[in-house]
Amino acid sequence: MILHILTKAPDSSASTQMQQAIGDQDAVLLIEEAVTAALDPSWAAWQQCHTRIFLLSEDLIARGLASIAAGNGLPTLEMDGFVALTEQYEKTVTWY
Repeated sequence: MILHILTKAPDSSASTQMQQAIGDQDAVLLIEEAVTAALDPSWAAWQQCHTRIFLLSEDLIARGLASIAAGNGLPTLEMDGFVALTEQYEKTVTWY
């Protein structure tokens, strides 16, 4: 079980590589520029691991995307939730 943390935009090579590496029991946390995935509900990762993908609230707010994420029903986490997620998974991989 791996927590994948994506920092780059959904159309980046890091995102593509991450999507190829995700296992059935893995989760994804979108931070920094990756939260722009809230603007693209057709992004392949939403279908690939819909119930195991989260956006960091602080980064959504900083980019003015919080209402878009909420409007699309996308799961968000605050920093405390981020920490809790890292405790739930055996390994963490950050995609830059």
